Amino acid sequence: MTRVFWKVLKESRVPLTLAAAVGVLSGALLEMRLEALISLPVLLAIVPPLNDMAGDLGTIIVARLTTAFYLGSIEPKLRRNKGLRMNLFSLMLVSTITVLYISFILTPIYSITLNTGSMLLKVLIIVIIAGMMGVLFTLLSGILLSVLSFRKGYDPDIMVMPMITLIGDFLSIASVLLVAKMLGLV
Repeated sequence: MTRVFWKVLKESRVPLTLAAAVGVLSGALLEMRLEALISLPVLLAIVPPLNDMAGDLGTIIVARLTTAFYLGSIEPKLRRNKGLRMNLFSLMLVSTITVLYISFILTPIYSITLNTGSMLLKVLIIVIIAGMMGVLFTLLSGILLSVLSFRKGYDPDIMVMPMITLIGDFLSIASVLLVAKMLGLV
C-alpha cells in the first residue's frame, strides 16, 4: 500500500504542476479578452458547457485507452491503429451530438439576450465550430499523451488525466475566442 502511494505521488508531481500552469494560462487568456466577453455575455454562457464537454470526453478517452492498453486490446502506438481510430470516431460522434444538444438548449437563452437573428446564427456557429475544435484537439492530445506515457512506463491515468481536463479547458476557451474573432464578434 505504501509503495503504491509513493509511486502515484512521484508520477503525479509533473502532470499536476503542468496542469496548474495550463490553468493559469487559461485564466490569463480569459482575463486578456474579458472586455470582449463582457460586451457579449452570451459568449460567457458558451464557455462552461464547452469546457465541461471537452474535459469529460478527454478523460473518457484517456480512461478507455488506459484500460485497453493494460488489457492488450489496443496497442500503444499511433500509426495504423484501428482501436485508436474507433475510439476517436465514437467520441467525435458523441461530441457532435452533444454540441448540437448544447446549441439546442442554449438557443432560447440566445434568442432572449440577442436582438437580431444574424447574431443568433453567429453564436450558434461559434458553439458548433468551437465545440468541435476544442473536443477534437483535446481528444488528439489525450490519445497522444496516453500512448507516450504508457510507452514510457507511466500510468496514463496518473500522468495524463490531470492534464487533459485543463487542456480541454484551455482549448475550449481559445476555440470560442478564435471563432468569435473570425466572425468579427470580439
